[in-house]
Amino acid sequence: MLLANNLTAKIGNKTLLDNVDFIANSYEVVVIIGPNGAGKSSLLKALCGDIELSAGTVTINQQNLADYSIAELAQLRAVLTQNYDLDFPFTVNEVVDMAHVAHQEQFSSTALKRFSKNAMQALGVTHLAQQCFTQLSGGEKQRAQLARVLFQLQPSLAKKRTGYLLIDEPTSSLDLYHQYEVMTQARTIAKQGAGVIAVVHDLSLAASFADRLYMMEQGKVVVCGTPEQVLTQTRLGQVYKINAKLQADLDGVLPHILINKEAS
Repeated sequence: MLLANNLTAKIGNKTLLDNVDFIANSYEVVVIIGPNGAGKSSLLKALCGDIELSAGTVTINQQNLADYSIAELAQLRAVLTQNYDLDFPFTVNEVVDMAHVAHQEQFSSTALKRFSKNAMQALGVTHLAQQCFTQLSGGEKQRAQLARVLFQLQPSLAKKRTGYLLIDEPTSSLDLYHQYEVMTQARTIAKQGAGVIAVVHDLSLAASFADRLYMMEQGKVVVCGTPEQVLTQTRLGQVYKINAKLQADLDGVLPHILINKEAS
């Protein structure tokens, strides 16, 4: 499991995280939600070891995060942040194949090419393979980068090793169809044994795919539980300042947030 205890992080006088506890197990999708500035991305960065902590610990599979080498972490978990800069004219295939380096000593080039191909097919970017990455739309770039991190994790899962996928707003630049396709892939890789941790703004999307939700506000975890336990009318009013409730899955319709339009 990926476990965090009592995480606190500060920048100057600003508290980014305030005594946060967090857990993600293999075979589950855990989604972090909350309004802007709640601390969602800060929590994800802390789980990756990318921000300095004032207090608290992060362990992966019962070993302290700091005790892993960079090479070991690259095989154990894959991370996609909100912002990624790539200004060189690589093709999409070359971008996805950057994940080769994490596993090139354990797998043949033929096997790695197969993982790469599968990841590109899963994210629907195979037809973009020879196109220049810098010339793609925002949504196409996002799907290509998601294919890269999906590929990075697949070899470890194939060896029955527990791995983790951490993604920050993976659907922010995508149309509705591709939003659900991306989250479906997150669910698929969880079924293969990964622990998936995602920051998601769309509450309906979170409710549709999360096994557990962490709702954050002002650097704290307000509540953790199933979508039904977290997305109550009371909590949505307190944290998001909206009069809304979760509409459960009925007659094949995915769960969604129903907003009272008559509310003042």
